[in-house]
Amino acid sequence: MILILTSKEDVASMNIREELLDLGEWKPAGIFDGNEVLAYGDMAMVEINEIHLHCEDLDLQVKEELDIEPDMIIVASRHRSQSKLRTLTVHPLGNFTSADFGGKPGTLAKTAPRKMTQAFLTLSRKASDLDFHISFEATHHGPYIDTPTFFIEIGSDETAWPEKPPARAIAETIMSIAIKPGQSLETEDDIIAIGIGGGHYMPRMSEVAMTHQISFGHMVPGYATDALDNDMLVQLMKQVPDVEGVYFHRKALSKPRLRELKAMCEELGLKVLSSKEIPLR
Repeated sequence: MILILTSKEDVASMNIREELLDLGEWKPAGIFDGNEVLAYGDMAMVEINEIHLHCEDLDLQVKEELDIEPDMIIVASRHRSQSKLRTLTVHPLGNFTSADFGGKPGTLAKTAPRKMTQAFLTLSRKASDLDFHISFEATHHGPYIDTPTFFIEIGSDETAWPEKPPARAIAETIMSIAIKPGQSLETEDDIIAIGIGGGHYMPRMSEVAMTHQISFGHMVPGYATDALDNDMLVQLMKQVPDVEGVYFHRKALSKPRLRELKAMCEELGLKVLSSKEIPLR
């Protein structure tokens, strides 16, 4: 069961929700947070009244109140940035240091590497004719959820959030990975990896996932690499199911820090991956 999470406080989320409703024959399936729950195929869609960032342990609440135990949660959301770059993004959840926007300090949520990468690839195809940059984002913000979860977003300001074409592309992406096999790019044979290094929009991870059979779980931007001690690396491995290796944006890291991180990862049993070793898509 895939749970789709939408928020009344989020214009983009409601926009994506409307497009999802238009794409399937959704049926009533209960009440959550005072709002009707809808079901279609192997999906349930809940609507909450607050913003997503602070709905900690949502999976436990859903299980208790609806007797639904999702295998994965997809959060339909807005994205905001000071650059106002028109962007469609996909990203995992968690905080490497403080928890300024939900979640728990120094705590990462569980990821869905293959499905999240599949969503990124599918969205890149479905939105290819739109005036939006499409990319991964680094792991950031809450809520803390133990069920594998990722955000899929319209950004980067209030002018983009209500636009229908990006919302439709995201809705079609969600539907294709959830209930329409063959209409999204497959990632079942991908190597599962942690990505480390680069800017917040993870340019190298986005690029290599497009061209090579690699699916990313957590992604650590350059500005967060100071938080990568042994305990955080162990947590990264725990929260990326079936992780096989680590992929570095080598040019974005200093050589001494790259050598140090490589040694730490290898000591923990993570293979340091090179794009030359990863099959092409």
